[in-house]
Amino acid sequence: MASPALFEQAETQWNLDKLYADLAEAKREVVPHARSHELTELERTRLRGLLLGYSPADIADYQCVVEGTVEVSLSNGIYRYVEALTGRDRTSLESWRDVATWLQAAGYSAQQVAINWSQMPDIPKLYGREAELTQLKDWILANPSPKSKPSPSARLIAINGPAGIGKTSLSIALAKTIQSEFEGVIWQSLRYRPKLEDLLNQWLVQLPDATAHSPTGASEPVNCYDQLTVLMDYLRDHRCLVILDNFETLLTGGSFMGEYESGYEAYGELLRRIGEQQHQSCVLVTSREGSRDMPKSRASSSPIRHLDLAGLKPQAAMEILKMEQLEETGKSHWSMLISQYRGNPLMLRIVAMTIHELFEGNVRQFLGQRMTLFGDIKYLINQQYERLSSEEQDILVHLADAAEPVPLESLTQPYRLDAVKGLLGRSLIEKSSAGFTLIPVVMEYVRHHLP
Repeated sequence: MASPALFEQAETQWNLDKLYADLAEAKREVVPHARSHELTELERTRLRGLLLGYSPADIADYQCVVEGTVEVSLSNGIYRYVEALTGRDRTSLESWRDVATWLQAAGYSAQQVAINWSQMPDIPKLYGREAELTQLKDWILANPSPKSKPSPSARLIAINGPAGIGKTSLSIALAKTIQSEFEGVIWQSLRYRPKLEDLLNQWLVQLPDATAHSPTGASEPVNCYDQLTVLMDYLRDHRCLVILDNFETLLTGGSFMGEYESGYEAYGELLRRIGEQQHQSCVLVTSREGSRDMPKSRASSSPIRHLDLAGLKPQAAMEILKMEQLEETGKSHWSMLISQYRGNPLMLRIVAMTIHELFEGNVRQFLGQRMTLFGDIKYLINQQYERLSSEEQDILVHLADAAEPVPLESLTQPYRLDAVKGLLGRSLIEKSSAGFTLIPVVMEYVRHHLP
């Protein structure tokens, strides 16, 4: 049986005692002849998991049981009780996400404000990011490790890395772990490039009494500047966690200076205020590219922190290949596969599917084709390449022609240091004591797929 403590952080966000009691009455209605109508500890544990945004697959992983067992149990129990409790038709609950949504609408959530939290993607299991999760928690909660010196909590954090490296997955895992520490939580995808004024209007309407801070005295702020002032006052008075995902969609391509697309410059003002002004909240930004409004610093006292997300270490990457059910006899070749794609989780999943479809799961046969760039993997590299400046593109061609490490002084004549830094930050090139080189898939892309 699962530990009674599992998913216990739900207690800070939901009125669990009342919910347990009311669901017991609903259970009496659904299964009147049951020996007991109190929720079992197993039912309570799985309910808490759903309330915190964990999918049935996540819950099964935590409880070390088969996913189907959890699905059947929920379908025969919690889902039916929630329908009865909220006055809905039997079997009308179509998604596990409906449990939290319906119960929140029914008034069972505590005082924590959650904006767009249910829109958070349902991510695959996170592998091998324990160190990164610990680092982020230390920065946000100001709980340094025993060997480090105390430092103030971070106000603004950037998780940067190439496509598919796991930025969104890491931010979601972090959010689920620490959300109980905050009065308000906001999840915001920027994939479809919303204007900042529209976002702020949505947030301020949902944040309790936020408009009381309006500098004009109006019921709603009338411009973006006033909206930002109201938001900053709220973040100062209330501890909130805000996650802005896919920030690179707001930045213009062809520039390595983190410049904004026309009409999105206000986001720069948001980041500047978050980083410069005193408040007790934290804004976390995921992006493939850096922004000039989030300057890097190694100072432990800096309120702005950066986590450059690298590929998975071999052991964690092997867990992905194992999950994708590649041939166990091909394990001796897994290391080569992982190195080829530099431990990028999404690329490893894509290539694993290709190996299944074309090579019957045989890694050795796939490697024998000497074909690393194809389909969706080429698409990921192409997305990054098209956003590079002409100087950055020239450097890639120069490195591909050299086919060996090139020292920095050879790259910065006539290329600028900013261009080299930009490529390094996007994980398109690698640095060693001998100089700079392309990662393998980028090498193939530049050599064989550019005109």
